[in-house]
Amino acid sequence: MSDREASDTGPRQSEARPHIRLLAESELTTILPLIQILNPDVPPATLALRLEAMRKEGYRCAGAFAGEHCIAVAGLWFGTRFWCGRYVDIDNVIVEESWRHQGIGQALIAWIEDYARRQGCEKAVLDAYVTNEGAHRFYMGHGYRIVGFHFDRNLKGPDDQDRPDIPR
Repeated sequence: MSDREASDTGPRQSEARPHIRLLAESELTTILPLIQILNPDVPPATLALRLEAMRKEGYRCAGAFAGEHCIAVAGLWFGTRFWCGRYVDIDNVIVEESWRHQGIGQALIAWIEDYARRQGCEKAVLDAYVTNEGAHRFYMGHGYRIVGFHFDRNLKGPDDQDRPDIPR
């Protein structure tokens, strides 16, 4: 059975541990089906437009692969802030459902943290929706702590609701 066939039917105990790497810019559109899972109310065309804008703004993405099949992704943003110095912001972590609860998310986060250290980062930060208690348990179980609130405010006017070029 090929790696592709194995990943189509779910993970196999005998399969090698998935490998993790940074995706090339030319591969970024391959993450969109996984990103759609996290954003079911956003049309696929809008996600594609946003990905293109994000790429231009420095977005990077790490992926976990079983053979050639991408089974998990996490976005990366780098920056510097007064309160923490250079940091990596981990964004949109998603593991294909058939691969969950096998340590893939943990391995992906560990890989990102190591990569960020090599990029000179002092801190890793991330957001999790207040309703996503599973993510809270996962991140706190891996040494992350809640240090504040992330606030947002819609800046789009009522006439802008159907414009995909203006983020939600």
